[in-house]
Formats: sequence, C-alpha cells, structure tokens
Amino acid sequence: MSGKDIRETVGLLAVVAGLVFVGLEIRQGTIASQAAAYQAIGIATSEWHQYIDRRMDRLFTEASYPEAIERWTLGDWESYSRATTADLRMFETIHLQTDQGLLPADAIDRLGYAWGPILSVPAFACLWPRLSQGVGESARIAIEAMTPDEDRFQCHVDLQALTDETVLEGLAG
Repeated sequence: MSGKDIRETVGLLAVVAGLVFVGLEIRQGTIASQAAAYQAIGIATSEWHQYIDRRMDRLFTEASYPEAIERWTLGDWESYSRATTADLRMFETIHLQTDQGLLPADAIDRLGYAWGPILSVPAFACLWPRLSQGVGESARIAIEAMTPDEDRFQCHVDLQALTDETVLEGLAG
C-alpha cells in the first residue's frame, strides 16, 4: 500500500469517525430535548391538577350528563371552560411536539391525553365551537378525529343566551 493510499484510508476513517460523532451528538441532543419536554409537561400537568378542587371535580363528572349541564350556571360554564382550555393547551403542546418529532408518537397516550371520543362528552361538545377557534389546525383535526360524527353530542345549551341573561340580570340588580 502506498503512502497516498494510507493517507486516503486514514482520511476516510476520520470522516466516518466524525460522522459517527455527529450522529451521537444529535442523538444525545434529541434525548435531552425529549427529557426536557417530558419534564415541562409533567410540571405543567401537576400544576393543572393543583387547580382542580371539589367544585371542578364535580363539574368534570357532571360534564358527561346532559341533564346536569342544562342546570349549570354561567359561573359553572366559565370554570369548566377555563380548566378545559388549559387541558386543551397541554394536548396541543404534546401533539405539536409529537408532530415535530420531539416526542415519540405514543406520547399523547403515555401522558394521559388520549381522550377517546371527547366530542361525545356533552359539556366539551357545547364548548367545542368556541374552543376549536383557538387551537391549531392539526390539533383541531386530531381532536375531531377522536369522535365519529354520528357519536358527537348535539348541544342544546345556548351559552350566549345564558351569558346575556346572567350579565343583564346582574346589571339590572
């Protein structure tokens, strides 16, 4: 083997070693990014759960009963809406990070955000027309794909009328 061949072989090995090193660094960066994402989601979820009190527990239970939500006050709807919006933001964050490859494809399931047919839950379905306007398209599509059209709850609660009635009643009193 000539000196030129040796130099070319050494050069090729150096390039391969450099590529292996870069690949390992990228892998380590990805692992660190995933760990940071999971940690941030875990902290946010924990903080969200600290917000949930007996009243919110009751509202989340009643959310599945059409007869119960028909009796909700504007305050009940506002509380449920705020908590649902916060939960929706977590779903959207996880969904986005999954789409970007930062989190694995099963992250939504593993982190407890595989809600199943969420649009069959009466209270969520009543809020969805408004909530859907504030989420990204891919998250909206993912949420709507969870519930077949025929299984979606058809809301009969007029939230705008309830708001108007409550606000105007408060102004008159």
